[in-house]
Amino acid sequence: MTIEIEAKYKVVTPLFCGGSTPESHAEIRLPSFKGMLRFWWRALAWSRCGGDLERVRREEAELFGSAETGQSKVSMRLEVPNKSRMVKVGEVLKAGGQVVGQGARYLGYGVMEAFDSGKTGKKAGQLTRSCLDAPAEFTVHMRLREHGKHLPSLKGALICLGVLGGMGAKSRKGYGSLALQVLRVNGEQCWIPPKAPDELDRALKTVLANRIDSGFPPYTALSTRSRHLLVTTVGNSDSMGLLDRLGRELVRHRSWGHNGKILGREESEQNFRQDHDLMKQSRRSRHPERIAFGLPHNYGRRREQQVGPAEETGLDRRASPLFIHVHECGTTPVGVVSFLPALFLPKNKSEIRVGKDRVPQQSEDKLYEPIHRFLDRLCTKPVECFQVREVRL
Repeated sequence: MTIEIEAKYKVVTPLFCGGSTPESHAEIRLPSFKGMLRFWWRALAWSRCGGDLERVRREEAELFGSAETGQSKVSMRLEVPNKSRMVKVGEVLKAGGQVVGQGARYLGYGVMEAFDSGKTGKKAGQLTRSCLDAPAEFTVHMRLREHGKHLPSLKGALICLGVLGGMGAKSRKGYGSLALQVLRVNGEQCWIPPKAPDELDRALKTVLANRIDSGFPPYTALSTRSRHLLVTTVGNSDSMGLLDRLGRELVRHRSWGHNGKILGREESEQNFRQDHDLMKQSRRSRHPERIAFGLPHNYGRRREQQVGPAEETGLDRRASPLFIHVHECGTTPVGVVSFLPALFLPKNKSEIRVGKDRVPQQSEDKLYEPIHRFLDRLCTKPVECFQVREVRL
């Protein structure tokens, strides 16, 4: 028995994705899509498998293949209309004819220049890695063979990717956001794209149902500890405008600023003064609060200014558990801000390197407080700035 699946996605924000030379050439790639599909399959599998990690591994191997189980039960073919415009390295990324805003540039740190530089001649928004401009579309055709045991989990992952996720570099920061447009199984339509934030809210509740409370998952997964906000802006705003507004709010929450200023002329809130006081000390017995947003978390180029997992963990980084996805409900852009907390570092390997010192990691409940404060901040913004609803299950 073979099941035919068709999934069509719209790329809502610029996509930083490429092959062997991603810096100079951008393209929509099937291996990148497969990787993100498996990520969201695992994110859903934790609750579906009742927190049984071995079962998650076994079912993933059965569906996607492994050295032990053999070939994947699902084959895929990518169809990409030749309509996407590539923005090359050295070009300035623009939206609506204007250079993308400071908040969008902050979220794009590492793939574009944040500021103008008179010394180097670099311009704000100038790309250091090529991207495909949005909007763009692509379709993935799949064949699921043998039986339909894995069909529900595969459908769930396809939907989850298309309402929470993205693809390519900086996808957790809102770039490369994918919005599911069509999902057909054996020719039968089984997905209706949300046309309003209310409909997106209902769709998310269906996807996120049946989560389990098993403490913090051992990997990034959906659980009862996850949080999801739907954010719209007041007045006219396109997808990149919304991403810029979210980026600006994250800067206000996190950034110390330069000479007390952020975003040009705004006064810095300096919400994490204790982090900067800590990094001025010669010896440290704790880590900065802001490691919750990911590691490494550096204050300068010298070793004593750098913060990361201790070498004994075998890790060099920890990705942020905060995800930004930009969806389009009809003509209304909606930011889906998701927090998927998990064990920050492996058990028994939870030391943080702060300069030359080794300090214990705080418990996850305490560690993740700065992210909860950011989400609460969005929820309490004046209505003239944002309209925010938390997805309640």
